[in-house]
Amino acid sequence: MHSLFTRRVMAPATLGAAATAALLTLAACSAPGPHPAKTHGAATPAGPAASSAGALGSTLAVSDSNGTQLDVTLTKVIDPAGGASQYSNPASGTHFVGIKLHVQNTAASTYQNNANNETTITLSDGKTLHASYNPIAGCGNFDNGQVKLKSGAASTGCVTFQVPGSQKVIKVSYGNTVFPGVTARWRIS
Repeated sequence: MHSLFTRRVMAPATLGAAATAALLTLAACSAPGPHPAKTHGAATPAGPAASSAGALGSTLAVSDSNGTQLDVTLTKVIDPAGGASQYSNPASGTHFVGIKLHVQNTAASTYQNNANNETTITLSDGKTLHASYNPIAGCGNFDNGQVKLKSGAASTGCVTFQVPGSQKVIKVSYGNTVFPGVTARWRIS
């Protein structure tokens, strides 16, 4: 009888100790608190919320945690834009919009990225669109989207989007999607 009593009294205590040990183990293994972003070159605010803002025609700073430093100007929104040839047509129910950008490398190192990946638009219904890669009349897509600039060099080109129906572009963004930093955001009236 003594051993039965000992088992019944000891079992809850043993379970409590095991639960405490498990909690301490989990706490010791959990990830530490947030650390500031590591940057190369000029310091930039960390996180996806960091941005520079302006209106159409503004030159805005763009940087990232990989050392990129750019001055990017949204020079024009071409809406609607025509296809570059008879073979370049928007899908049924959509129209092309061209986003004309001037990108200047202000870092000491060479900048290389794809403007099609770095540029997004926000529509009047709140949806965000990514590039459609279609060529449009009167404005080339950099080098098929590729932008490679030595320090101090600049390039101008268009990024194309297929926009549904009567939707309008209300915002344009340009920023690095792999090494987040400061993203340029332009409001369109």
